[in-house]
Amino acid sequence: PDVIDGKTFTSTVVDLNPWVEYEFRVVASNKIGGGEPSLPSEKVRTEEAVPEIPPSEVSGGGGSRSELVITWDPIPEELQNGEGFGYVVAFRPSGTTTWIQTVVTSPDTPKYVFRNESILPFSPYEVKVGVYNNKGEGPFSAVTTVFSAEEEPSTAPSGVSATSLSSSAIEVSWTAIPWKMSNGRLLGYEVSLL
Repeated sequence: PDVIDGKTFTSTVVDLNPWVEYEFRVVASNKIGGGEPSLPSEKVRTEEAVPEIPPSEVSGGGGSRSELVITWDPIPEELQNGEGFGYVVAFRPSGTTTWIQTVVTSPDTPKYVFRNESILPFSPYEVKVGVYNNKGEGPFSAVTTVFSAEEEPSTAPSGVSATSLSSSAIEVSWTAIPWKMSNGRLLGYEVSLL
């Protein structure tokens, strides 16, 4: 607060965070300067409020077959605004309109893994993560795209041929695997000798 005149013995401190413990000291001052601060007050907690800040860094990917892994940066305790804090994880296959929602009740949890045999490999999902506490639901993060887990390629390259270049070199060529059949981001090929 601003400096208070010497005849006032109370002050209202504003713009504090909800559900945070605070201690206060008072310093008397005059034209010469400030004196010693008082001993701290007892700790006082502000009242609870609905969370105001959604998780940041929402992303994901990876995992095992038939999994959608969603990750985020947990909200620090001083921004949870009350007891009963948790996350609402919402996701849907890209291009659909219905959100699938689940609740993660641990405030320290940084991820959620959805497992379902119907999840196709390397499929795009729209994902958002919201917050809640005993006072109600807060905002969701911006929607981001996360891909389901990849799988190993299900088909082998075709049209393999070899041509001798010299006494110590052979050129090997093949037809690339179609992208959709590769079950993920195709990182490369391995050529082995038989």
